[in-house]
Amino acid sequence: MAIRGVLFDKDGTLIDVNGTWVPVYRHILMQLFDVDEAGAEALMEQVGYDPETGRFTPGSIIAAGTTAQLVDVWWPQATPAQRRDYARILDHDFTPIVKDALKPLLPLVPVFEALKAQGLRLGVATNDSQLSARNHMDELGVLSFFDEIVAADTVPVPKPSGDMIRHFARITGMSPSEIAMVGDNGHDMEEARNGGAGLAVAVLSGNAGPEHISHLADYTIASVAELPALLAVLPDQAD
Repeated sequence: MAIRGVLFDKDGTLIDVNGTWVPVYRHILMQLFDVDEAGAEALMEQVGYDPETGRFTPGSIIAAGTTAQLVDVWWPQATPAQRRDYARILDHDFTPIVKDALKPLLPLVPVFEALKAQGLRLGVATNDSQLSARNHMDELGVLSFFDEIVAADTVPVPKPSGDMIRHFARITGMSPSEIAMVGDNGHDMEEARNGGAGLAVAVLSGNAGPEHISHLADYTIASVAELPALLAVLPDQAD
């Protein structure tokens, strides 16, 4: 069956995950916990930051998890109400700082224009919150390309449950098998499989190397810049 839609992971696939989020989280944690840079990095280490490389480790909570999972680690004694408040703080209260730090991995508009020219429907699937993800895409000037921003707070269970694939399929009127999932983490490929996606495409623009992700994918490419050419030559696309 031909691919008619593409669902993109956000951080590490469209956004420079380390260049954006390492300085952002360092700043946020210094403020919230009243610690210095070393203290902030120690907190980041708890959720998957590698101080020797200055990067997030593949598949870690900070690279692939939800805000709720971060809250559970950093504030383990918090009540349910406090957990919700901390999640709101992380997702929304530092928006100006995030906007200043936000870095796309590459010029995204030409990629999305090429995919739209192929008649494809586009969406984002992220374990971030929807409001946060919409703000990020809007800040990068690409929000209008997407039919839907699917987030951790818009589906019953976040990635890799498959719920994001199924949600995007319902919104667009497609079958899951007509959707390609594109991402930089193993859980993106698992989302594709669990949701019945027709294609799982791994990109090496995040923190995962081919040894972490290629065996889970149908195709592995360096970045989303290569995606229009890949989809154009798939056998079913030419029918």
